[in-house]
Amino acid sequence: MAAATRRPIGGTGWNIWRAVVGLLYLAAAVFNLIYTLPRTDEPGLLEGFADGAWFGFLETFMRDILMPNATLLMAAVIVFEVIVGWAILGSGDRVDYGVVFSLAWVVAVLPFLAWPYLLTNLVLIVMQGVLLLRRFDTPIWTLLADALGGDGRPHAIH
Repeated sequence: MAAATRRPIGGTGWNIWRAVVGLLYLAAAVFNLIYTLPRTDEPGLLEGFADGAWFGFLETFMRDILMPNATLLMAAVIVFEVIVGWAILGSGDRVDYGVVFSLAWVVAVLPFLAWPYLLTNLVLIVMQGVLLLRRFDTPIWTLLADALGGDGRPHAIH
């Protein structure tokens, strides 16, 4: 992202927040892999999303297209969550792309969310979007390795 170089580098607090966001995406992927994916054929698993859809055509789309293909949909969600989480934990433009895709995801699912989950996603937009106010030149795993006894040399830009 072109404006990335004009933003200040994220300090400790920003990197902790970035780690939280990235790890939550990875945790969601693990949860969906262990819990949701094996249950995609259970009635009611996605019913709440169809029932909460803001518009009739979205409910129809859920029931006619997504629900019959729930296993494929959930597998795609898991892959997406892993990619976004890994990108946010990375460095440089990769972090920006991860945040932008995470924001696009949160906005895309809004029309399928009933109260109070709608408010949760509106809060997530702000809480994830603030990461775009900083640039992150060092992957979280390098920062963690340094904090746990690294050699103290300056971080390379990845």
